[in-house]
Parts: sequence; C-alpha cells; structure tokens
Amino acid sequence: MRGGVLIIAKRTKTPEPVSPAIPARERRPDLLDRLQLATQTLHSAELQVAQAILGDPEWVSRSSIKVLAEKAGVSEPTVIRLARKLGCSGYSEFKLQLAEDLIVTRMFLSPEAVVQNSQPSSIAEHMFEAATRTMSEAMAMLDGNALERAARAVAKARRVLCYGVGGASAILAQEAENRLFRLGLAAQASADYYKQRMAVSIMQADDVLLCFSATGKPEALIESAQIAKGRGALVIAVTPSGSGLSNVADITLAVNIFNDEMYFNLPSPTRYAQLYLLDCMAAAVAVELGPQSFQNLKSIRQTLSSMHGTMKYQPIGD
Repeated sequence: MRGGVLIIAKRTKTPEPVSPAIPARERRPDLLDRLQLATQTLHSAELQVAQAILGDPEWVSRSSIKVLAEKAGVSEPTVIRLARKLGCSGYSEFKLQLAEDLIVTRMFLSPEAVVQNSQPSSIAEHMFEAATRTMSEAMAMLDGNALERAARAVAKARRVLCYGVGGASAILAQEAENRLFRLGLAAQASADYYKQRMAVSIMQADDVLLCFSATGKPEALIESAQIAKGRGALVIAVTPSGSGLSNVADITLAVNIFNDEMYFNLPSPTRYAQLYLLDCMAAAVAVELGPQSFQNLKSIRQTLSSMHGTMKYQPIGD
C-alpha cells in the first residue's frame, strides 16, 4: 500500500537453468575434449551420439552421418544438433575437425610412440639421421640464383630487420642478427609482434626484411612483410615455396622439408635446413662485402682475445 494505492507485484516465473554453450573451436581447439565436457549436460539422445564418438573416434572420422546415427540409435538431426553444440556448422565440419584433432592427439595418446624413442641411443641415432637427411634435402633444393640475389641485397642494405615467431624461427631470426652484425651490418632481430609492426612501418626503400618461418603461414609475419613491401623495402623469406609468406616475399630461400616425425618428443628437423640456408647467406654476404667484412671479423677476434687470451682456433663470439 503506497499513498492509498494497493500495488500488487506480479510474480515472474523463475527461468529454468540453461546449459552453458559449448565453447567454440577457437577457444578450445581439441574437439574430443569439448565433447567429453559436454557429456555432463547432454540429454539422452545426444549423449548416445557422444558416447559412440568417444568410443571410436577414428571410425567416426571415416563414417557417414547415416551410419553414425544408426550406431547410436538416434536420428540424423540429433547428430547435427550435437555437431552444432560443439561449434560446428554441421556434420561435415565436425568430421573435418575431428580428423585434424586426431592427427595431433594420436601422437600424445599412443604409448608406443614414447616407448620406441625412450632409449638415448635410439634417440641419438634417429636425430642424426633426421639432421643429415634434412641437410641433404636443403642442399639439393638450394636455388643458387636466389641465394646470390639475397646476399647482394643484404650486403647493400641500410638496415636488416630479422623476423620470426614461435619457436625455432624466432631463434633463427636472432641468429641472423648474430651473424650479420659482426659483418658490420645494422641488423636487428625481433619476435615481438607489436615491435615488428612498428619497425616495418618506418622501413625505407634501401632496407631489407629477412623472415623465417617453417610453414609460411603466421599472419603476423605475412602482414609485416606486406607493410615492408608497401614501404618499398625488399623482403627475403626462408620458408616453404608457395606459402603465404613466400608469395609476399621478393626472394625466397625455399625450405620444402616435409616433417614426417611420428613422435611428439622429438624436435622438428626443419630448423637444420633453416640454419643451413642462413649460414650460406651469411657467408655469401661476407664475400660480397669483401675486405670490409674481413676487417670487422678480425677486430672482433682481437677484442675477444684480449678478454681471455689467444687461442689457436679463436671463435668469433664463442
């Protein structure tokens, strides 16, 4: 009762709890993990489909929607509803994601993958074979003309930016700086996306962007390469030919190494090929620079000798 007026509050029905939406693929990449989590909230028919999938995901990745529905004892629309709850547009996309995830998951779930590579002697032998095979492949596919053009461009550059992202490629970019600065070149490495973007935005026509990527797919590198080209700089890429990064680059030193490693505990051999091409280019740049580079290397060696004495085979940088 307010001011002589009777106010009757309308009772609203409490909404029924809604099952939380299953995160999209971008947020939880592993489809099987999402499916396992979803079993806690699915109704009986969809749960039957989920259990059929989890029971034999390999079989499901090769099966039609009709066959899966029959095995689960449900209708085909039920299968489609489950696929959409998992963030897929339909059963076709669901099968594609499942097949992709199984490629990675298989390596981590297979115990024999670890057992077969657990002995140090086996690991050493396998890594030696992988390294030598990769180096041989890299040498066989080396484009001498592209190497010569890259070396000449780097030797004449006002500044060389060395970019890579992720793991090995970022380390290779740092190694590129390490190899080039001692020749007297203004080289700078970066694996930070923000810094990369800022630096390429002020490049000039006599600058060089040197990019490393085992796949040629990182958007960060491709975008930086596009900006650099827009500024008139020359782009050199140590990456697979035909990749997104290669298509933007002016010069590609191709690393078309197929990584057929089955075991997740062994590193990719691609970095051997990347390092080989970097060493070839750095040596060619030194020759291109001539006496200037030799004098710089001599000065560095003399400075290091004064720090801990002269050695017969004094490395330039240890």
